[in-house]
Amino acid sequence: MIVPPAFLMVALAVSPIVQEDPPGFLMWNASELEQRSEALGTQVGPDGSARETLADYETSSGGHRFRFIHRDRNGRPEQHDNIEDIVYIQSGRGSLQVGGEMLGRTGDLGTEIVGGSRYPVAAGDVLRIPAGTPHAYWVPDSGHITYLLVRVPRYVGQVVANPDGAAPQLDPPGFGLWRSSELDRRNEALATRVGSDDSSRETLGDYGPGGVGHRFRFIRREGDGRPEIHDNVIDVVFIQSGSGILRVRGEMIGESNMQGAAINGGELFPVSSGAVLHIPANVPHAYLVPDGHITYVLVRVPIVGGKR
Repeated sequence: MIVPPAFLMVALAVSPIVQEDPPGFLMWNASELEQRSEALGTQVGPDGSARETLADYETSSGGHRFRFIHRDRNGRPEQHDNIEDIVYIQSGRGSLQVGGEMLGRTGDLGTEIVGGSRYPVAAGDVLRIPAGTPHAYWVPDSGHITYLLVRVPRYVGQVVANPDGAAPQLDPPGFGLWRSSELDRRNEALATRVGSDDSSRETLGDYGPGGVGHRFRFIRREGDGRPEIHDNVIDVVFIQSGSGILRVRGEMIGESNMQGAAINGGELFPVSSGAVLHIPANVPHAYLVPDGHITYVLVRVPIVGGKR
């Protein structure tokens, strides 16, 4: 039995979640994010922004936090030494100034950025802002931009020498931007390469060791996927197109991502375009596609424990 979407909204994300335990499964669907965006639009403060924390799993670095931010005006420059920002633009448009030198720094905020590059961003875009990189959001007059921000601890270690997928060659190095229009084109290409397992995929960028973490993948499914479980990796998922069902939790039967694997029990959650998911490590899950297709950007990040 599929749990009604209205119940999911109440059960999973009515209020911010703050805990010291490892993260649990969470989902924010497109309609809920639209409602939250409208509400934030009525709460804009003197700095031209409004925000709320959707979930916060406290760590020593302040990482693994899900925030939802609405801006009607340009934002102050920011720089986070130990945090990487993964961003999904939910609505509106603007530009991101990234790189250069941040002046007048107090904590993570500054007064201006000298130099760097500016990139247009709009609804449906996915971004990666490396730790230690100055950045600021610019909003056109009478416009707005709303985005879901996932803060994760910076990757510490040697970047994979031969990545499965080369990261975008943008300035500054390590900055990633995958526009909605680009993802649409990639989706069309993936549709021509669906294999015997009813899926196709490509790596958008690989920033960590051997795909263990900090890997961005783009996946299209036209049938049910094999059950998976990842011991040391958290999945952050942005549903790009289509719809399906996610089976999550329960008992893993067989070997992860292998033919014949199954999940005993678990819960079923409808997922569709515009939804954002958080699937914790060590949790069985499988994508079910009864008809049509589902396409999503999958961001694999290293496991995060409780407060340290």
